Amino acid sequence: MESLPDAAGPLGLVLLALVDSTSMGTLVIPVILLVVGQGGALRIAGRTLLYLAVIGLFYLLLGIALLAGLLPLIESFGYLLASPAVMLALAVSGVLLVVWSFRLDPKSVRKRGGDPEASARRWTDRARRASGRPGLLISLALLAGVVEAASMIPYLAAMGIIADMGIGLGGGALVLVGYCAVMIVPGAGLCGVRAALGARADAFLDRVHEWAVKNVTSAFSWVVGIIGVIILLNTIGPALTLLTGGQGA
Repeated sequence: MESLPDAAGPLGLVLLALVDSTSMGTLVIPVILLVVGQGGALRIAGRTLLYLAVIGLFYLLLGIALLAGLLPLIESFGYLLASPAVMLALAVSGVLLVVWSFRLDPKSVRKRGGDPEASARRWTDRARRASGRPGLLISLALLAGVVEAASMIPYLAAMGIIADMGIGLGGGALVLVGYCAVMIVPGAGLCGVRAALGARADAFLDRVHEWAVKNVTSAFSWVVGIIGVIILLNTIGPALTLLTGGQGA
C-alpha cells in the first residue's frame, strides 16, 4: 500500500494537467484562433502554435517560481502542516472550495442573473483582434496566463503534489515541463488537424469551439469541488480531533 501515494502523485498530475488543457487560455482561445485565422492552413496553425508555446512557457516559468518559493517553506515549516490547527484550517478551506464550486456552476450563475459564457465571448473578441498578428498573439497569450493565474486551483494543487514528491527544484522543474506539455497537447493536436485538413476542418473546429465555450466553466467548477472534497477527506480526522478536544481519537 505504500506505493499507492507514489502512483497517485503522477496520476493526479496527469489528470490536473488534462483539466488545465481545457481552460480558456489553453483550449478555447487556440480554437478561436484556428477558426478565425486568415491565410493558409499552415500559417494559421503555425501562429496558433506560437500562442500555445508562449502560454506554455509562461505557466512553466510561473510554476518554477512558485515551486522555488514553496520548497523552502515546506523544508522549514513542513512539520506544522501536520498540526491539528493547520488541519482544521485546511478542512475549512476544503468546505469553502466545495461551496464555491456550486456558485461557479453555470446553472447557479444563470439563476443569479449572470452569464457564464460572457468571459468566453470577451476572449473571442480579443482573439479575433490578435489573429494573424504575431506580436498581438504573444500579448494575448501572456494576458490569458496572467488572468487565469488568479483562478489556477488545479495548477496550485499540482504544485502541492510536486512539492510533496521530494524531488527538489531541479526534478520538480522537469516534471513541470511535462505538465505544461500535456496542457498544450490538445490545442497543438487541433493545430495539426487544421494544417492537415485546411478548410475541411472548419465544421469540426466550430463544434469543438462550441463545446469548449459551453463546458469550460462547468469543468472548472467540478474540479474546484473535487479538490475541496479531497482536501476535506484528508484533513477531517485531525480537525475533528481538535474540535472535540481529542475525544474522536
